[in-house]
Amino acid sequence: MQRRAAAVYIAFFLVLAAGSYAFIATAQGPSVTLENPEYELQNGTPVDAGDRAYTVTSVTAPTAEDPGEATLSWTNESAPFSATLQNNATATYNGSDHYVFIANVSDPSEATLRTTPANGTNANITYDGEAGQYYVVREFDDGSRELTPYLQDEAFTNLTISEGQEFEYQGNSTTVANITTDGVLLEWSGERTEEVSVTEGEPFILNSSQTEGTEYVAHFPSDDTFVLTTDIEGYEDQIAEQEHFHERINGVWAVVIMSGLAGVLLTGLAYLPRKE
Repeated sequence: MQRRAAAVYIAFFLVLAAGSYAFIATAQGPSVTLENPEYELQNGTPVDAGDRAYTVTSVTAPTAEDPGEATLSWTNESAPFSATLQNNATATYNGSDHYVFIANVSDPSEATLRTTPANGTNANITYDGEAGQYYVVREFDDGSRELTPYLQDEAFTNLTISEGQEFEYQGNSTTVANITTDGVLLEWSGERTEEVSVTEGEPFILNSSQTEGTEYVAHFPSDDTFVLTTDIEGYEDQIAEQEHFHERINGVWAVVIMSGLAGVLLTGLAYLPRKE
């Protein structure tokens, strides 16, 4: 009698476990469907977003571990650039090396760029610490050497620049932004390629800056295609539905596991030897 009752309960739990598992196997969770997205994009697709023209330069398909990602690039024609010319060091100007000199005063406003010996002239510059000045050392074929004070040597020329001055540097109209005893800060604007990273579900902004423009969210429905939409709330609602579905599936898995364990436990108890 005991075993017949156990068999009934075991059958009940097995049916419950099998039914729950069948539900898990056949259940289809909600998918993200964005109606009328603003953009449907692939690698190489141009994107006209207001005052900037973007191009999709890479698309990474989503995986089980990582969300889909993409990169959009655009050309910034007035990107800020800067460079520092260190004091008492060489710097390249107009294709040739120049030595940078800045007066040792509390607030210098000028710097001097002086040409240096060209390659192959058998001349170089050396510094005499005791005398506190630079010398040009010239070596001749007969083995003799000649030293002349670098700053007085007429073979070299100076370019003097001052704070606020604009001059041509590396092919760009450049401003002398600041001069200290450490060096000269140069600033200019030029062309540079900028990038915007796009990740599934993370809102981002396309347009003139990160504080202006239009906010979008990306969804990757296939390996090589992604869409952009401004309906961020609708996207997040669908993601919430997916998360709720997965929570329900986890609950059903708990029923499968507990029913299986109950069936095993009842089987073991039913066939324990009885004391006569």
